[in-house]
Amino acid sequence: MARRLFAVEVRTRVGGAALPSSGLVPVHFSLTDEQLTLAHLIRRTVEEQVRELCARQKLDALAIKSALDRHYLTEDEVTAQAERNGVVRLPKRRPGRVDAEVEVRRALAAFKRRAFVVFVDGRQVEDLEAQIRMRLDTRVTFLRLMPLAGGA
Repeated sequence: MARRLFAVEVRTRVGGAALPSSGLVPVHFSLTDEQLTLAHLIRRTVEEQVRELCARQKLDALAIKSALDRHYLTEDEVTAQAERNGVVRLPKRRPGRVDAEVEVRRALAAFKRRAFVVFVDGRQVEDLEAQIRMRLDTRVTFLRLMPLAGGA
C-alpha cells in the first residue's frame, strides 16, 4: 500500500511588528506520517528553516543565526536590552557553522517560555506532546509574541 505524503507549509510571523515578516522564509516539507506531536513539528520546521536559509538565500552562518535569533530571542534578553538601550538588538555572533540541533533546542525552549505560539490550520496548539493530525494541505503559523512597550 502506498504511503500518503502530507505537504506542510509553515509561516513565521511576529506579533506587534509593523510588517508581518520575521526574517524567516516560509518553509515547506512533506511528511509520510499522518500524525505527529507539536514538538516534532517544531523540530522539523526549525531544521527546514536552517536548510532553507542556507540553500535559498545563500546566507552566511552569521546572517542565518541573526534571522533565527529574531524569532527565538528570550523575553529576558528582549526586556534587558529594551531597558538598557531603549532598543532591542540581535546578539553579536561570531561566524561559524549553524547547528540545527542547537536551534531546535532554542526553539523548543522559546515555545515553553511562550515566546511564540503555534497555529495549525488556524487553531492554536499549546502542548508540545499534543498529537496533530495532518491533512494533505496543512498550514502552520509560528507567531512570535512581542511584549508591549512600556507594558507590565
